[in-house]
Amino acid sequence: MSIIEINQKTCNKCGICAAECPRRIITLPDGGFPEIAAQVEAACNGCGHCVAVCPKGSLSHRDSPLGLSPKIQDGLKITSEQVEQLLKSRRSARAFKNKPVPREVITRLIEDARYAPTGHNTQEVEWLVIDNKKELDRIEEVGIDWMRWVIQNMPKQAAEANMEEKLERQKLHHDAFLRGAPVLIVTHASKDNPNALVAAIDSANALSFLDLAANGLGLATCWAGYVYFMANLFPPVQEVLALPEGHTAYGCVMLGYNKFKYHRIPARKVPRIIWR
Repeated sequence: MSIIEINQKTCNKCGICAAECPRRIITLPDGGFPEIAAQVEAACNGCGHCVAVCPKGSLSHRDSPLGLSPKIQDGLKITSEQVEQLLKSRRSARAFKNKPVPREVITRLIEDARYAPTGHNTQEVEWLVIDNKKELDRIEEVGIDWMRWVIQNMPKQAAEANMEEKLERQKLHHDAFLRGAPVLIVTHASKDNPNALVAAIDSANALSFLDLAANGLGLATCWAGYVYFMANLFPPVQEVLALPEGHTAYGCVMLGYNKFKYHRIPARKVPRIIWR
């Protein structure tokens, strides 16, 4: 049985699915309906382009069943001006309300973020969500030991990052790593991934989607760079995160309700562009 099913009552044999297929494995026999030859089915990466592009809704794919592929609603399309403001007004929040984020809201964000592009449609990004205050506080506490380790073992990098000053602040406030955010989201995948660079890019894409989607739910984010470094270099933090065996962290983001409201879009450097 083919991995695609064609509703022959509605298919108009336009051939758009064949033309759109990234792997060029859908064919349109003369006078016939779209099909995938059995010998090339293994080349399909299940991207769902064929289902998405069919104007008649006549094609269903094993990995993208028609019933699980909702129609795009023209009434929900946003203008270029709205997109521009969304992108330009996005800020890295560093002051969060002491207010928990419901897990159903976090789940909705991750559901949206999973539509970010992945190399060859592998969809291998996995998620760790920590919304337990004791565990979040533990990361802040262990971070003090990490700062001391950096100062002792990487003095040049510590000096460039003003690590001693940050260490003193952390001793007093315990907020250098998570800024009081009620949620930490970590993307992870197998460390044996043959192409770690692709996994890192996939993770960044997914977190970027989540980052922007959070805005629509009244939430704020900030990329937790220090936590990411610790997650890959400092065993005590790795123990707190307790990722699945053989997995490594590829990105970390704080999430919560912003304590303050932003009113303006700050200036940025003029883009440096090379045209050819």
